[in-house]
Amino acid sequence: MAETRKQSKGARTRTQLKKAAMKLFAERGVENVTIRDIQVAAGQRNNGSITYHFASRDALIRELVQDVGKILDDANNARLDNLEATGEPLSVRDVTAILIPSLSQDADGLAPEDAYSIRFFASVMLTHRELLFEATAGQDRGTRRCFGAIRRLAPDMPPQILQQRLMLTLFFAVSAAASMEAAAQNRHIWQNLWGQASSRSNLADTMAGIILAPVSEETLALATSPQANPSSL
Repeated sequence: MAETRKQSKGARTRTQLKKAAMKLFAERGVENVTIRDIQVAAGQRNNGSITYHFASRDALIRELVQDVGKILDDANNARLDNLEATGEPLSVRDVTAILIPSLSQDADGLAPEDAYSIRFFASVMLTHRELLFEATAGQDRGTRRCFGAIRRLAPDMPPQILQQRLMLTLFFAVSAAASMEAAAQNRHIWQNLWGQASSRSNLADTMAGIILAPVSEETLALATSPQANPSSL
């Protein structure tokens, strides 16, 4: 979403609206931001700016999800490609480290266009799950490749349980990365968590633990009961 001098007035307006929306959605949550909030934050006097450029609020959200989803998926693919170039992943932990969204940095810290992207993505994941999966259809190859690698490396367990753990690991990764993103702007608040050198590595360890934890007898019984109803991502 980087703005250039060559952009037309309409393109600049779209960029301003997207940046303003991303920030507001990240800070307040998707459910708590109106079209008017976005237009005011973007400095737009025309009350029809959102519907003119994006047709609807949901269409704007969908476009932002696609923007962020592509960045995250490209990063997952690149990191997995690099790992596979040195040999197949040797452990679940090798792969969970890849699934932690990385934040783009510039000389002053976070790149401006990335300062709110993961918090926005996490908010949509929690409140607009169907929209997120629809918008990122075809943009989740990196995630699915990582899931495939984990399935090959994980201990034997019912497919239903492993699928749940994969989804929990992904939710945990995005939520934790959203917290890291917030910490980049308010370091003193998160100093005891993300201010530690071991934090990111420990996060990857913890995510691997979600996959590798022994399945309890209670969970196993529930997973193998006649009422069990496996679902897919």
